[in-house]
Amino acid sequence: MKSRSPHYLSEQQLNTFNLFGYLKIPGLLANEIGNITAAFDKVFAENAAEIVAWDHVVHGNLPRKIMPQIADKCPEIHALLQHNPLIQIVADILGEGYQLIGSDANIYECGTRWHTDIIGLPYNCKNVKLIFYLDPSQLNQDCFRVIPGSHFHTDKFAKQLKQHIREPHITLGTDVKGIPCQQIATQPGDAVVFDARIWHAVDYAGNQRRAFSFLFGDKDYRPPSAGNTHPVQLYE
Repeated sequence: MKSRSPHYLSEQQLNTFNLFGYLKIPGLLANEIGNITAAFDKVFAENAAEIVAWDHVVHGNLPRKIMPQIADKCPEIHALLQHNPLIQIVADILGEGYQLIGSDANIYECGTRWHTDIIGLPYNCKNVKLIFYLDPSQLNQDCFRVIPGSHFHTDKFAKQLKQHIREPHITLGTDVKGIPCQQIATQPGDAVVFDARIWHAVDYAGNQRRAFSFLFGDKDYRPPSAGNTHPVQLYE
């Protein structure tokens, strides 16, 4: 195998992302997370008119508050687009010429059912999403859950998964927690890095969760046509 020049991600980490569709990077923003959290809360308090209140079946029709394009409203979060380890991770996965597709911030009083994060993003678009939770999450409670390899959307398994995973209580006789998956517990400052096409979920444990995210596409990404630019995630 041809060796790679030094990057942030090891060759093993990059292989893991490409094969399974996700990585956890512990402590990526450990030094900045206190200031970021304070800035996050300030943006929500001072820009209440821009909050999208979105009660949706994906969240069991429980409350979710969304601040679209958080990087445009929060200098501390915008500065992360020049954060050397973060941008090295994106470049390692997508190559040079990658593009920021969008950013958002969320306050969840809910969980999420199994879904992907396709937002007018072509299924064949190479992408990477980074999500940062500002509150700790725990295994078997409120942590991020992912089905490894489900980003291979043309695969027979992925196609069958799409038919059954949205309402597993009906098609499979189980709930979010009953689906075989990898659980990713996090502490503030950790990054969950994943392909937006992968199936993932969070079970609601009765607690509030705050998070913000960036979505990037490779150099070949083209924005959706006019009229297909919903400001928040359009879930599968």
